[in-house]
Amino acid sequence: MSKIKVSKIKVIKIWRASSLSFQLSSLVVFAVFLCGLVNPLISYDPVLDVDLSRRDLAPSLSFVMGTDGQGRSVGLRLLKGVEAFFFPGLIAGFFAALIGGGLGAICGYLGGWVGRSIAAILELIDTLPRMVFLVLICTIYPPSILLIAMISCLLFIPSIATVVRRKVESLGAEDYILAHVAHGFHPLKIISYHILWLQCRALLTRQLIFVFSYVLFIETALSYLGDYGVQEPYPSWGNMVAQSRISVAAWPWAIPAVAIIVTIAALLAFGDGIARRDEEVKR
Repeated sequence: MSKIKVSKIKVIKIWRASSLSFQLSSLVVFAVFLCGLVNPLISYDPVLDVDLSRRDLAPSLSFVMGTDGQGRSVGLRLLKGVEAFFFPGLIAGFFAALIGGGLGAICGYLGGWVGRSIAAILELIDTLPRMVFLVLICTIYPPSILLIAMISCLLFIPSIATVVRRKVESLGAEDYILAHVAHGFHPLKIISYHILWLQCRALLTRQLIFVFSYVLFIETALSYLGDYGVQEPYPSWGNMVAQSRISVAAWPWAIPAVAIIVTIAALLAFGDGIARRDEEVKR
């Protein structure tokens, strides 16, 4: 039996043994990621989608989620709206976990003046109010989802570094780490492989997912405000929810609002489930 088949069977067994909340959240996360991956393959012109003759149509076989005040398909815009946060959220989460995990591991492993200096800089960044700082940056510079993702990444690095530093400090006195040091293993290898990869992988995955969900939340909030997020006519879940100001019907904004709530809740539950599962395995 190939390694790929063995891995698939192992994943299925773990999924079946998990709690119902983790199973449901993993299905939602899988659906969102699938939509995000196939989105670039779907052609969509937000201008050509406008048809005032079909405005505010109720959900039907032709339009499963109805149409909005400009006759645009709510279902199609909901699908394309995933593109607004998917790749920026992944990029922000990946680099926040990578940089924050690396800095946290260095602080916890090396300590001394190097660790204290890095920790002081991170604490200074961590004092910035995230939402206010994001709005300020988007006011100064032309707003874009990539800018929002980059700033979100920067603002979450200190919190991730703090979590990893505490984890590394607790691992520093473990026998297997001391054995690697005694055998002359390079500190970079100990930090990158034996600590970050073997011991902090689930923790960093959880933090990556948390940053990803925050990018979705902040994109929604700023797009709802109208001037800072994704601009019309391009769809995002945030500017779809903003349809509540002008739309007579409820579905053009209620459906994306429910999608936002369900997706963020599923992402957080999924991240917690991964971390909890990793702790149970180690016990």
